[in-house]
This record gives sequence, structure tokens and C-alpha cells, in this order.
Amino acid sequence: MKKIIISLVLIILGVGGFFIYKNFGGKIVKKIVENTQNADNEKCGDITENETWKGNVNVTCGINVLEKATLTILPGTIIKFKHDRNYKTFERAGLNVYGTIKAVGTPEKQIWFTSDAPDPINGDWMGITIFNSKKSVFDYVIVEFAEIAITQFDSSVTITNSIIRWINSEGLYAERSTPIIKNNTLYGNAYHDIALEQYNKDAVISNNYFKGGHHGVHFEKSTGTVKNNFFENYRVLKTDDPEFTISAGMESQIIVENNDFQNVGETIFAIDDNVKSTLNNNQIVSGKQPPVFDYKDIRNLELSYVPGEAEDRFPYVYADKDETRRVTKKIGKNLYFGWSLLYHDGYLYRFSLDSEIGKDLDFIKINPNTEAVERFGNNGIISPRGLAFDGEYFYINDGSLKKIFKFKLKKGAKSGDFIEIVDSFDIPDAEKGGTAGLTSDGKFLYLVSRTGDKIWILDKSGKVVGNIPFFTPGGSITYADGYFWVYAGCRKGLCKITKEGELVGEIYPAAKDPWALAWDGKYLWALHRTSETWNDPKIFQIEILDDSL
Repeated sequence: MKKIIISLVLIILGVGGFFIYKNFGGKIVKKIVENTQNADNEKCGDITENETWKGNVNVTCGINVLEKATLTILPGTIIKFKHDRNYKTFERAGLNVYGTIKAVGTPEKQIWFTSDAPDPINGDWMGITIFNSKKSVFDYVIVEFAEIAITQFDSSVTITNSIIRWINSEGLYAERSTPIIKNNTLYGNAYHDIALEQYNKDAVISNNYFKGGHHGVHFEKSTGTVKNNFFENYRVLKTDDPEFTISAGMESQIIVENNDFQNVGETIFAIDDNVKSTLNNNQIVSGKQPPVFDYKDIRNLELSYVPGEAEDRFPYVYADKDETRRVTKKIGKNLYFGWSLLYHDGYLYRFSLDSEIGKDLDFIKINPNTEAVERFGNNGIISPRGLAFDGEYFYINDGSLKKIFKFKLKKGAKSGDFIEIVDSFDIPDAEKGGTAGLTSDGKFLYLVSRTGDKIWILDKSGKVVGNIPFFTPGGSITYADGYFWVYAGCRKGLCKITKEGELVGEIYPAAKDPWALAWDGKYLWALHRTSETWNDPKIFQIEILDDSL
């Protein structure tokens, strides 16, 4: 195995934030959840004008801070978000910011974002997501037990003097942003403490204490500096996932300097050949005291495991059978998660997370009966998101290069041979960032848009010929005998829609985050995330029992 590419595509449960979307006759109607507040300081819905929170605040549903509004949170405020661990409801609260948030505490009065559960665990609530903001600030805050702590898109958010812990996915995540992350303490998070993916520029990560977990900092197609940090206790834990302290791929440019590493694994850096990296004065130390900040690491409750370990209590895998569907097979152990899946001529196809043949991720052919795997080399496709076949050629959507590649396997190709890329073209709205989810009915390609508000219809040269007006923020899509199955956009989670965008069926997912879907003529196949660090079978064959609305 030459290298591991580790990445995350963020699933936004409603790019309109936590608006409730309903689909009527192919048209999306957006119902605004009205802001409510009672004597117990409960919050739910939209913030349309400047508002200040203080004391104890209970968030009972999704909050949207709309454009031109500023949410100010005063020192010492404790905000508890509604938790939900039932896969049939999953009504986890969260905070989406389209305007500005200013959460500024003090060393003595930190602001607390947490779960409302009496026994909180990682992933109890959704987290904080910020869009198009240059003035939002987090200073002296604690964020714990969320799906992702703080996410920023097209923003420049400053996060300082804060604690990020016990998070279900990434601690801090950014795309197309310029994050400034200083003087924070990060630990016990399920995947990356900090992940910068998709065209971040001039990120600054400095003077932080990374206290232990799976992966410290990760870059994809981004630029930034990691300096004067203290990394401690990053070594192989109780998972099969290789645990690097700092990793970078997909043509990133990074400067890593003046960092201390204590009690870390053998592989501190996992940096791809296509990354421009400058490494200066980074030291392995022993017996050195970590930095001391002017705030305290206060804990009301203690999580007894690092999320992503075998002891993880989050419900990643759901019931094998419920009233809507039955899981008939689970395969794919040793292949980990991914974002591409296709059924063709008796085989499943996907891209890998590692490269054993070429310089980029391998193309994989799987026998679903024997689980035998054939790998084919790939030079040029770096971030595969959504896989299609038109009867002659394969098509893959590259989320980082923002292109769709057309390729084929030569006749009689054997494991170890290379795919042949024959064409490529830009995706629609490429300036808005990469997408996920691609399928074909043989005549056209269908690509889920960046914001999930529509499905683009493309001819096989990449020309837009129409769109399907269905809100599907999950990104996954597969063509199924005249219909499509998509992820998110309906109450149960997996949605059956017509080519006109009418919802005609739905079932519950079988595990967390079905990031890719395929159809074999009888069964639906789903490639799930489950836990990113688990080496479990992630490809499920699903029999549909009742998809009625």
C-alpha cells in the first residue's frame, strides 16, 4: 500500500440550513420554522434580526441565523442542543449561520455548546455551520458531543482560546475559507481534529495543543501554515486505521514548522507526492510539558473512549430489518469508506481510499458473491465522488478537480492494469466548488448540484440540457429502472423520485451516511460511512420491503 488518502465530504442536512423542505409536484416549497421562545429560554427556528443569548439556553430544533442578522452570545452562556440517536427520526438540533455569530467568552466565563442528553456522547447534535461570513468569531468557547464542532464555508472565521472535544467526525472543518485557529485545545475527536478540504487559502493553525486522538491536521486542495503547535498522544489506538498526525494530499501547499511531537506514532507526516510542502524545525520531544493557556479544561462529564474506537456508543449501523427494508448482505471489509459505487454486469465498482497500483486512488472491481477484488491503476483522478456507466464508458465526478472524467477498462483488463482516461469536462457551477453524486440512464448523466437544490441533466459531453428540481442535500444518487434513488430530501432518508422530481417512495438507511448508491435491477446497494476509522464491511445489499409514502 503506497499511501492512504483520507477525506471527508460534509453532508449538510439541508443547505437551507434547518429549514423544512417539502416536495409538491416536483416543486420545492420552503417552510420557515418560526422562531419560538418561552420562559425557559428555549430557541427554535430562524433569527432574522440581531439577537443576544445569555444564561442557560435550550435549542430544541435547528437554528438559522439569517443574512444581515448577528447572534451575540455573552460570556458564561451554556447552550444545550436537542439530541437524537434514533435513525428513524434523527432530529438533532444544530446552528447554521448565514449572517454573523460572535461567541466571545472569557477565561473565567467560557461559552459552552453541548448536548442536552443526561448521558451525552459524540454525535448527539449537529454542530455549528457558517456560510459566507468574514466577521464571525469564537473565543473562549467549549464545543463538545457534536457531529462536527465548527464548519465554515466561504468564510474567514477566527477560533481562539477554545476547547474542541468528543466530536463524531471532524473537530473543525473548512472549505473555500481562510480559517484562523490559535491557542485552542483539541482532543478525543473521531477523525481529524482539523480538516481543511476544497480550496481553503492561507489557513493559519498556530499555538494549539493537540491532546490526542486519531488524526491531528489534514489538508486537501488547500494552502496553509501549521506552526508552533504541540501534538501529543497521536499513535495507533484501538482501530485499524493508520493514524497520522499531519496529512496532506490533492495538490495542497503547506508549511509545517516549529511544532513539537510527543508520544506519536512512527509516521508523523503522510504527505502525497503532489503536495508542495516545507517542513522546518519540527521536533520529537520527550517529557516536555504541554502549553499552559489562561483558560481551564473544565469537564462536567467524561467520555470513556475516543470516538471511532470499538467502544464507540454512537449508533453507526442500524437494524438489519425494519418495516421498509432488509439488509441481505454486507461486504467490503478492508476497503474502508468512499463516495463512489456502481453495479454493472454482475460486479460492483468503486474507487479506493489508497493507491497500490498508480499514483492516485485505485479503481476497484468487486465480485459481490465471492468478495474477490481486482484493482486497476489510476493516474489523474484525485477525488472520486459519484460513479456512472453509460453502457460503454465509465464516468467519475472528481470533487476536488471539479471535473467529470470519462474512462474505460481495456478489453480483458486484469488486476494491475490501468484505466484509460479518454475525456474530461468541467462540472456546472464549478466556481461554487466540487459536488458529489453521479449516475446515468445510458443517454444522459445526472449530477447532484453543489447545494443539493437540483439534479443537473448533462449530455455525455458535459453540456447542461436541463435539471430535476428535487432537494437532495445528501449527494448520493443512482438510476434505477426509470427512477432515481437519492440520499436525503425525504423524511425517511433514502428517497425514490421520478425524472420529473416527484417523490414516489422512501425507505430508511441501513447505516450512517450512505455516501454512494447503486442499483442491480432488484436490490439497492449502499456504501456507508459508518465510522470512518472502522475496518468493517461498509457495502450493504438492501432489499426494499415497503417504500410507500
